[in-house]
Amino acid sequence: MKDNYSSIVEFLENKGLLTESFDLEFKSAKGGFPKSFWESYSSFANTEGGIIILGISEKDDQCFYDGLPQMVMRKFQDDFWNQVNNREKVSFNLLLENDVQMLEIQEGQFILTFRISCADYRNRPVYIGSDPMKGTYKRCHTGDYKCTPDEVKRMLADSLPDKPDSRILENYTLEDLDEVSVAQYRQLLGSVRPGHPFLKWDDKGLLLKLGGWKKDRYTGKEGLTVAGLLMFGKTESIVEAFPDYHVDYQEIPESGERWIDRVYPDGTWEANLFQFFHLVWPKVSRSLPKTFKLKNGQRHDEGAVHEALREALANTLIHADYFGIGGVVIKKYTDCFLFSNPGCLLISQAQYYKGGISVPRNNSIQTMFLLLGYGEKAGSGSTRIMNAWEGAHWRKPLINVLPRPDRVELCLSMEQLLPQKSINKLISVFGEEITHLYGDGLIALTTAEMEGCVSNVRLQQLINKHSTEISQLLKDLCNEGYLVAENKGRWTVYHLNLREEKKSVQKDLFEEMMTPPGRNDDTSRETMTPPGRNDDTSRETMTPPGRNDDTSGETMTPPKRMKKEDLMILIEDICVQEYMTVDAIASCTGKSVARIKNVLLPLLLAQERLERLYPTIPNHPNQAYRKKQK
Repeated sequence: MKDNYSSIVEFLENKGLLTESFDLEFKSAKGGFPKSFWESYSSFANTEGGIIILGISEKDDQCFYDGLPQMVMRKFQDDFWNQVNNREKVSFNLLLENDVQMLEIQEGQFILTFRISCADYRNRPVYIGSDPMKGTYKRCHTGDYKCTPDEVKRMLADSLPDKPDSRILENYTLEDLDEVSVAQYRQLLGSVRPGHPFLKWDDKGLLLKLGGWKKDRYTGKEGLTVAGLLMFGKTESIVEAFPDYHVDYQEIPESGERWIDRVYPDGTWEANLFQFFHLVWPKVSRSLPKTFKLKNGQRHDEGAVHEALREALANTLIHADYFGIGGVVIKKYTDCFLFSNPGCLLISQAQYYKGGISVPRNNSIQTMFLLLGYGEKAGSGSTRIMNAWEGAHWRKPLINVLPRPDRVELCLSMEQLLPQKSINKLISVFGEEITHLYGDGLIALTTAEMEGCVSNVRLQQLINKHSTEISQLLKDLCNEGYLVAENKGRWTVYHLNLREEKKSVQKDLFEEMMTPPGRNDDTSRETMTPPGRNDDTSRETMTPPGRNDDTSGETMTPPKRMKKEDLMILIEDICVQEYMTVDAIASCTGKSVARIKNVLLPLLLAQERLERLYPTIPNHPNQAYRKKQK
């Protein structure tokens, strides 16, 4: 017996098993309780959770039922409880009794469902057997994968009661600190909190209060901590202790090309966290409109968006894993801010959006920022950011967790939910009929257009609907030809259905280009010479490769041998009226996609002769190019 994937999802939704973000894993049980079950159990526990279904196999969007009776499934259920509570089998049991359910999906045919929650960071890694280095798995959209020893070590470090920034660094002293940074911190603390008791101490005493210096009461050992070095250290000392340490701020212009402003460790400043924050914050905030408020009788020029951005910047530095790779990267685009740090979230994404829970990776660094008024300890930081963006009527902030290496990205878009520019692009693709859509459907399409794709999880962040209702909405938009689905389960994403529409537009445009102005079909047999060319091979009419009709006269592809500049001019002419994809340009020119993409387009973009359809997302799946308007 078989069924399609969407029918299974609908069945589970009706049973109340699928809520918010979920990932599904089907496993056949014809040969007994599957061994691969425990790999998925570990991967779900160490990622964002999910549901494992025993008794179904999947192939090419078709689900095949094992057809197993209730008696067999009952035995599998007993086997599971016996094994999950055996520490030699798996390190931790996350499930309660109601997390395992037996359901009759067809008459006399049963499945067994297991809802696995995301494990608390203190219980990670959840692993198979007795060795975490060999039995730890995580999840990505391609399935389960075994974690590297380094990934396991990072999870083990996060699970320890002592935070990583409280560790004493061997053979590091006050000489490794930048005196100017410590003095500036003291001065700023005195300005923000006049008369604070920490100010009466000397530098070593101040650091001890802040957590930058520590004395171990059991061993008597004392010294500079990770937090003290990262916050106030000299660049050379920091990099010596943390070889992958890097902090980077980039301001990207609308063209999406090379940054126009950058702050990174270039040797002109001490690249510690304190200096980085105070160099970057004015650059992040300078384009924001100032408000006028009176606070305690004094003028206050900062609004909720300023406070939210400062919170995001501080939190990026507070929650970063400085033992990881990739460094802290802050990017400011014309329409969004991107805050990125190494490490994984210590709470689930659902908890982040809900707010109220604060689990910092670096407690002492958080204290240092908190005393200056940055970084919330009550778990209200994410709520402050969400409320500020909602108050500005901007798109809801998006948090992404990326694997291998683990990174967390917070994208703060400054675009409206339904920007007119996006709607105009939708009209150019689907026609005026798009104006008859409204509300949630239009939000789904504009999100797909602006962000490259849309998903059930993303829409839950934007509209007040249950995941089941959103699933139906996305399904309807696919059936109506607006969207196409990719992947399955929680990893299902939907792209705009551009195939037929774009083909038509590109074909019409090409035909229009290949006909000289003022000529009709009867005169199209005359010569059309590519700009800049003057040779005998250009006297025949140029037509798209493979085209052959009665009105085109003799047909040919563009000459195989063309000077690079002539070819670039031809590409400009191809892209003069409409955004064209790489495939379309390659087809029109008769050149390979690789050459167009890797050689010619970078040159044209660098010379500002072409512009991208999605300037802030160079690798956008629907990226296209047009001649830059003068």
